[in-house]
Amino acid sequence: MEFVKKYYLLHLFILLCLIVAPLESAPAAIIPVINDLSRSNDTITLLRKDIRKTLYTIKSNRSVEELPELVMYKYIVKKNETFWDIVSITNLDLDTIVSVNSLSAPSDIKKGLILYIPNMRGIIHEKSQNESYDTIAMSYRIPVQYILKVNRIVTNEHKQYIFIPCGTLSDLDRSLFLGTAFVSPLTVGKLSSYFGVRKDPIDHAHKFHAGVDIACPINSPVYASRDGVVVFSGLLGGYGNLVIIKHSRDYFTLYGHLNKILVQKGAIVTAGQLIAKSGNTGRTTGPHLHFEIRKNSKPINPLLLLR
Repeated sequence: MEFVKKYYLLHLFILLCLIVAPLESAPAAIIPVINDLSRSNDTITLLRKDIRKTLYTIKSNRSVEELPELVMYKYIVKKNETFWDIVSITNLDLDTIVSVNSLSAPSDIKKGLILYIPNMRGIIHEKSQNESYDTIAMSYRIPVQYILKVNRIVTNEHKQYIFIPCGTLSDLDRSLFLGTAFVSPLTVGKLSSYFGVRKDPIDHAHKFHAGVDIACPINSPVYASRDGVVVFSGLLGGYGNLVIIKHSRDYFTLYGHLNKILVQKGAIVTAGQLIAKSGNTGRTTGPHLHFEIRKNSKPINPLLLLR
């Protein structure tokens, strides 16, 4: 019964503490999408012209009336196009495309994916009830009149999502997207099982594997992959001895099948800090570390984010 209770609590924890899903997409909440973007018509030329005009107006601190109206285009990714192709086609920067489309890695770009493309560089900011537009403007170092103009705000009305023209992502968000934000939890070992659907080594059924397995000798040092806070430390069902660390921006890392845990719940850890010794506890066929990275409730392939 204790096993079932703990297994249930893990999944309850993941569902209640990790899931964050707005009902409406941020781009649609800011301004309706009015045009499709295509290489074969004049919209690309118009898009690039508006981007240049916005940069010139804000960087030169010119009249707010010179800003173009914010427009969102819809772009459908073509076969073999990459994230960097989209950057080149649109003349936008990494920060804009990542923020507006909530991308987690360059590999998110696939044929048929619909992207929202604004006609100016900038990022989306989720505004809390207590934030003033002046405070937001100061934090991004953008004059407030530009933010009010772009978002069509004529009073102090509250909008959940606002577009920050010429706003940029933090270094952390950029490194998360580029896959340089997490360090490997092991300095020894070999990948023995990858992320994604696989044939289960015990019951041989095809199941989704939410992390990667790294075969290594028992008692190999296991290190925190990024700064964070330990939110779980103990025995948990098929994971065996498990450590879960919560990081900034609602990222979580999970370290399973441990032989010995060296940190307790609530501990603040830094990247590269020793947190455990690897083992063979839980549901395994041999000594290894099971390692997961999650964004909210969504498992992400760790190989895309590890430095």
